[in-house]
Amino acid sequence: MNRQSILLDTLDKRVPALRTAQAEASKPVRGWLRAVRTACGLSQAWLAKKLKMSQQAVTAFETAEERGTITLKSLERAAEALDCELVYFVVPRGKVAATYRELARLHDPKFKLLRASEHSMALENQAVGDLGKPRSS
Repeated sequence: MNRQSILLDTLDKRVPALRTAQAEASKPVRGWLRAVRTACGLSQAWLAKKLKMSQQAVTAFETAEERGTITLKSLERAAEALDCELVYFVVPRGKVAATYRELARLHDPKFKLLRASEHSMALENQAVGDLGKPRSS
């Protein structure tokens, strides 16, 4: 078993938990930082003091998160100040691939050639049919 196969097996074992987390943990409309801060009854001034920055900088963090432009480092720093932990992951788009192994296969240049050959053979009613149907995107 090669390194890539071991890594794909390890990642694929996590897919069910990641899919559950993905469904349950969608980002609040105005972002996690503002939601947690507000839910805990904390002011921007309090968070600014804890982060040793201005209140305007905290506003900028919250706005950047809402817009999707905050850096991971800034998000992690603010989360730590709120006594929280930043957790993130990357999961295959369900419409594209169900697993990381399937995603890797789809991105493999050799597989793309096989799929093109399978399509050509299908047009001539000679397809083998063992590649599976591509997911719609």
